[in-house]
Amino acid sequence: MREMELTIFDVTELNKRMKFLEIAKQHAPVGKEKLREALKQAGATFDQQTKRWQIAGDHPNAHKRVLDFVQSTRVKEKKNRATDPLRVDPVTGQSQLDDGYFEIETKPQQIIRKKVSLDLDVTLHKRLKHIALENDVKLYELVEGILQDYMRKQK
Repeated sequence: MREMELTIFDVTELNKRMKFLEIAKQHAPVGKEKLREALKQAGATFDQQTKRWQIAGDHPNAHKRVLDFVQSTRVKEKKNRATDPLRVDPVTGQSQLDDGYFEIETKPQQIIRKKVSLDLDVTLHKRLKHIALENDVKLYELVEGILQDYMRKQK
């Protein structure tokens, strides 16, 4: 179970009875390296003799979340849409509506990809790149679409 609200003090308390690696695996919302960095940034100290992390209960960062000290692209806070949709253009002084304010949030379909290396004819590769540029898609998306069409036709 991974806890998003795990605090620095919680980690040090768990570390009194559990190994750090076990805490990272079972309780932390991030991996062991990011958890270690979060503890360092929060001001926790590592005792080499006992092999345990320590932080005083009255330390200013003791009761802050681990995620407050993590730099991660995977951990994302919820967006606050309550901001003012109007902004003032610094050049003209006119109010403008923020383009993304009324944007519908959709979760993209997650596609698991496998990296593949292919040897292609040079002229075919150039033609595919040209078609991809014309259609404003990435080369791998174009090739993937062509292969999917081919597979559909084969059925």
